[in-house]
Amino acid sequence: MIPPRAHARHSPLIAMTTTVLCTVLVLLLFPLLVLLWATESRQQRARRWRRDGLTYRVIAERLGCSQTTARRLVAA
Repeated sequence: MIPPRAHARHSPLIAMTTTVLCTVLVLLLFPLLVLLWATESRQQRARRWRRDGLTYRVIAERLGCSQTTARRLVAA
C-alpha cells in the first residue's frame, strides 16, 4: 500500500490559515479603501466614471448636476 502524501494531512490547516490571512488582509485594507473613496473629488469621480464608460447623463445624475457640468468636470 502506498502511504498518503505528507501534505495531505495538513491541507485543512493550510486552508484555514489562508482563510485567516485573507480575512486579516481585507480588514486591514478596507479602511484605506473607504478613506480613498471619501477623499475623492467630484472631478475625480466624474473622470473615473467616464473612463468606465458611463454617459454624461448618468454621471450628472450621480453627481446631482447638469450634463454640461458633468462634461466640464471630465474635461477640466
